Amino acid sequence: MTQNMADVVIIGAGPGGSSAAYWLARRGLDVRLLDKSEFPRDKTCGDGIAPRSLAALDRMGLLAKLNTPRFTAARAFGPGGRQMCASMGIRGSHYPQYSLVIRRAEFDDAVRRHAIDAGAAFSGGFNVQSVLNAGERVVVSGQRSGRMEVIEARLAIVAVGANMALLKSIGILKRVPQMILAARAYFEGLDPKDDLLDFYFNDVIRPGYGWIFPLGDGTANVGAGFLSKRGRKTTAREALDFFLERNAAARERLNGAQRIGPVKGYPLRIDFATAPTFGDRTLLVGEAAGLVNPLTGEGIDFALESGEIAAEFAADALPRGDLSRRALRGYDRRLRQKFQSIFVATTWLRRLYLNPPVLRLLMDRAARRPELAELIGGVVTATVDPRVGLNPATILKYLFA
Repeated sequence: MTQNMADVVIIGAGPGGSSAAYWLARRGLDVRLLDKSEFPRDKTCGDGIAPRSLAALDRMGLLAKLNTPRFTAARAFGPGGRQMCASMGIRGSHYPQYSLVIRRAEFDDAVRRHAIDAGAAFSGGFNVQSVLNAGERVVVSGQRSGRMEVIEARLAIVAVGANMALLKSIGILKRVPQMILAARAYFEGLDPKDDLLDFYFNDVIRPGYGWIFPLGDGTANVGAGFLSKRGRKTTAREALDFFLERNAAARERLNGAQRIGPVKGYPLRIDFATAPTFGDRTLLVGEAAGLVNPLTGEGIDFALESGEIAAEFAADALPRGDLSRRALRGYDRRLRQKFQSIFVATTWLRRLYLNPPVLRLLMDRAARRPELAELIGGVVTATVDPRVGLNPATILKYLFA
């Protein structure tokens, strides 16, 4: 058995865990970053990196290192064949005015290596089996390379995405939350010059949407997702099949393209508004805290930002030595202040707008009013306060004027 000591142990080396590791290492703390996989590893996702994520990457000094095509516009298809186009981001905003599409195997590895370059120590192939509070320490035990390894730290940060088994085993998560179910596959044979990100709200399982996100090399990430409901038996794979079979606009864009590799499905936790965010000497970041946008399924931005917030909180709390549950409520307050209104508002936006009559009206108006299309793009990417979409003045101005 191998035993190690650290200031902070981070479980999960995706964007949230690696972001926390980077910011903690920058502050001179001894950080041990763990993941069950060796890197680079694949991660099932839509692969879109939206403007809010890019702003977080820029703060980390990583954005300039990502050499990949920029996508400056998106197109949406709605009921009855309606279409609207919008630029990525709001003019005059401090967020970048473009998005990226990067395979997660490449993107996650870039963020992880950035954390290592900052001073974090990484251990791949580490299968965590228990996280125990031992008074003044937290003890993480697991298997690595056939040996039992134990790491003691003053604080643990858990960034394991939708892996609810670990959160249940350490007593943080009590029930399975409502989730978005999604599936994606890669296609090749698209025009490499095709530079629009497509969203399809017609001919999909509702409430949900399909997408085609080109990677700039003639391949594209193609997927579909929908809100899981009690009693609904539809699988993510069936939702993708339905989208590809029924959606004429998507079939036209994929004409001549061939699927490469398997279809992969994945769940997305969207329950931050009511989810726990900490436990005994433990902070949760990213999807482990339910931080995935209830409207879009986007989670990389909130993962990067919550990792940064967790690092800031830990760097302040560790010197004081008070890591009691009462003290850790301060972390929850910081997250609520940053994200709670976004999650409450986007949940209501999904209920209000993702139904055919309202969506049809909205897209009719947006097709004729570029400022509305831009506003929708800002709300969808969370670069504009989504509560604006619930404001009666906004509804009257754009839908009924």
